[in-house]
This record gives sequence, structure tokens and C-alpha cells, in this order.
Amino acid sequence: MKAYSRGNVNSRGSAILTVMVVVATVGVLLGTIVSASLQRGHMANRLSDEARAIAFAEAGAHEAYSILVTNFNARSNDTAFPLTSYGSGSYDVDVIPVSNNMAVLVCTGICGDAAVSVILDVKDYGVDDDDSIYGKGDAFDYAMVSGGPFDFGGSGNISSTGGTIYIHSNQEIEIRGNVGTDVSIQSSVEIDISNNNTINGDVTAPVLDYTAGKVTITGDENTEAVPMVSIPKIDLTPFWSWATANGEVYDGLNLSGGTYTPVGGVMWVNGDVQISSDTIINGSIIATGDINFGGQASLVAPDNGFAMATRDGDIKFTTSGDVTGLVYAKNGDYEQNANGSLTGQVIVGGDIDKAGNSDVVVYEKTILTNPDGTEINLDNRVIGVSAWQK
Repeated sequence: MKAYSRGNVNSRGSAILTVMVVVATVGVLLGTIVSASLQRGHMANRLSDEARAIAFAEAGAHEAYSILVTNFNARSNDTAFPLTSYGSGSYDVDVIPVSNNMAVLVCTGICGDAAVSVILDVKDYGVDDDDSIYGKGDAFDYAMVSGGPFDFGGSGNISSTGGTIYIHSNQEIEIRGNVGTDVSIQSSVEIDISNNNTINGDVTAPVLDYTAGKVTITGDENTEAVPMVSIPKIDLTPFWSWATANGEVYDGLNLSGGTYTPVGGVMWVNGDVQISSDTIINGSIIATGDINFGGQASLVAPDNGFAMATRDGDIKFTTSGDVTGLVYAKNGDYEQNANGSLTGQVIVGGDIDKAGNSDVVVYEKTILTNPDGTEINLDNRVIGVSAWQK
């Protein structure tokens, strides 16, 4: 029988105790590390959810704002703003009417356990008020008005049957040709006038760029803020209905020569329009796509006031003939580079590019009506965000 001394027993016990302490300490450290990792992971997920919730809330706010722009009366209709699934979460909008022209929009974005709200004030600024956000008035007070840049070249004139003529761009205007007499030019951004040019009227913009001594301005030069002009979003649906009832709806249209008098006065075209040669049209052309009006074609608008209009496309005016009425591009551009003339107005949501020697516009203010003579829906109210609270 082997004998152990007391010292050996004590040493072995101390070693075991030390190992147990070390194991316990390591276990605690590992537990702390794991706990911290889990907590950091949870925090990272939480921050990620909050970031997404903010994005969802802002997306919902923009969607609600677009609804109010289209119909401000919807601010009192809760069903117009339902809880909406979006991405990996959702958003919920609450619109609080404050007055007949103010509302508070609260949108809460939800993602996982995170919920974040944005708050903004929305205001209806009204229409057709010389002292309002419109500045001079609505778009129909101008011979030509564009939502995009306006490039004016060539030697054609702008004139009217009487009084001062106004042209306006919500972006930059570049004058490289003769604009005519008694023309006041306004830009919400900048007016750039080439050398050896004469402007017989007032010039107003935040920035005026021209060479003194080489450019003559007979009117007032005003370096000041110019409010944007709202481009009216005209509801063209009644014209489609009217053309449908009269059998004047076409899938694309290409006319070259001849005289056309559409039944009811309106031709509706799904797609693009090409008019050329000696074509004469006694009525309106309204298209969903591009309109190219060229050759020696002429057009006289009916009582509704529209010469030609496009819902989604551009208008190219290359005719050497005469056109009477309103030329309107809801969202697109207008280009004129021939010798024809237009008696009426040009109102476009996009750019205006004028070249050639044509008399651009003989201004006559358009009084628009629906084809049946009823009042037209000129959706040209200015709805804006007056404050973003959060």
C-alpha cells in the first residue's frame, strides 16, 4: 500500500481549486463577451429597423402629399390614407385639417419593433392672385411659359393684339434672338442675354447675365426673386370621352395633305402624331404621345381653345403655316424652328427651344372649356409644404 503525505494532498487540492477558478473566470468572460455580442447585434438590428422606419415614414409622407396636391379636400377623408405595407414594414398616415387651406400630415413608419414619425405642414396657396405665390398670376397671363429652361434664338418676334406681353420660365432663360417689342421677360433662376441684343421691355430674375454696352434694355432691370408659375395640370379626360362619342379616337395619326374637320371638333390620338404637307385641320389635336406639326400645315382651334395638346409627350412645331389656339404640353417640351406663326399661347411643363425666323406667338389669352362647353378642370392650385416639423 502506497502512502501519501499530507503535503501532496494539499497541493493536489490547491491545483484543482485553481483550475476551477480559472474555468469559472473564463466562463464568466465568455458569457460577458457573448452577451455583449448579442446586445450589439440587437442594437445594430434596432438601428437598422429605425433607419428603415424613417425611410418608410418619409415615403408615406411623400405619397400622402401627392394625394393632397391632386385633391386637397382629401385631407378630411381618412379612407384616402390607409395603413400601407411598404418594403419590410409599413406606414400609416394621419392628416389633421387645421383650416380651409392648412393641414398637418403625420406619417409613422414601422419596421420590426421600431416606429418613427415625420410631421409636416401642407398649405393650399390658392390660384390666380397677383399677390400670391404665382407672382403675376396664372399661366394663362403669359404668352409663353415653361417649367424648364427657355432657349430663345432666331429673329422671330413675340407680339400681341395690345398691351405688354409676358414670357416666363421657372428655370433659366437664354435670349439669343430678337424677342420683339413690349415684351417683359421673367425667370425664376437667371436670364442670360447675348451681345448686340435689344430687349424692349422689363427684365426680371434673381441673376441677370449680359455685357453692359452691348445689350440694350429699354425697360426696368430687376435683380430679385421671381416666384415660379404653376403649370396647370389640365384634365384631358373629357376630351377623350367627347372624341370617343364622336368616333374620333385614333391609334397613332399620320396626315399628309387634305382638309380635316373632326366631328365634334376634337381628334384624340393614342400615341404619336405626324402632320405634314398642306394639311388643314379645323379642330383640336390631343395626343398621349409626341406631336410633330410640320410641312405647310395649318390649324384653327375650335371654341374649346386647344390647338394641340399632349398628355405625356413633346410638341415639335416645324410648320410654315399658321396655327391658332393654345399649344399645351402637360409634362413635355416645345420646339419651334420654322417660319410658321402661332396666334394664341404656349404653356409647357418642360423646356422651350425656339429657333428660326418665325413669329413665335401673337399673344391672345385662351379661354378654355370642355368640348361640351362646360367649365374645364384647371388643376393649377399650388399645394406646398410650408414647414417640415420633424
